[in-house]
Amino acid sequence: MKLTINDIVEKINGTIIRQLKCKTGEEFPAQLFGISFPIQIKDTDSDGSFPAVIDTDGECRYVFSDDDFAFGLYHRLLSKTYDKAKGYGDGDSDTETDEMITVVWGFSNRLGINALDFEHEIIIPSIPKECALVSSDFDSYRVVNNEFRNINYLNKPEEFIFSVKYKFRHVFNRICVSETNCI
Repeated sequence: MKLTINDIVEKINGTIIRQLKCKTGEEFPAQLFGISFPIQIKDTDSDGSFPAVIDTDGECRYVFSDDDFAFGLYHRLLSKTYDKAKGYGDGDSDTETDEMITVVWGFSNRLGINALDFEHEIIIPSIPKECALVSSDFDSYRVVNNEFRNINYLNKPEEFIFSVKYKFRHVFNRICVSETNCI
């Protein structure tokens, strides 16, 4: 079975919950979302955007920090690139590389762990080997400003925010996909 980016996101989210319980022996209230998208808003003074998961009915679910939970995260698709697959028997196949970002927030006072350790001990080990790790950004100001455009968000001193970029590459065959979709 070929994995999709949604499969990868679900795998990461499930592994994070298990990894944290294994590491701490505790279950924490968590809010883990799938792939979110920036939602454009129009205010009288300016335009802005914030991240949200959009369901099939067009309803938006807020994905960021919530005091009811010890931590949370969401994923966002940054870009997709395509290329021809290289290798024996791959002449008709293409590759898709999805560049993703996972935005993580949490309360260190509730978790008993700081951002650096949470990233190193929980998040990074939860990203499957099918993905290539790219980078982490611990500048909460920069991360928030990338996610919330023209909206002021001030995190609390005990609240950490960081992001992790990763890439997922998979091979697909356009002919098979189009024939399957036409049946």
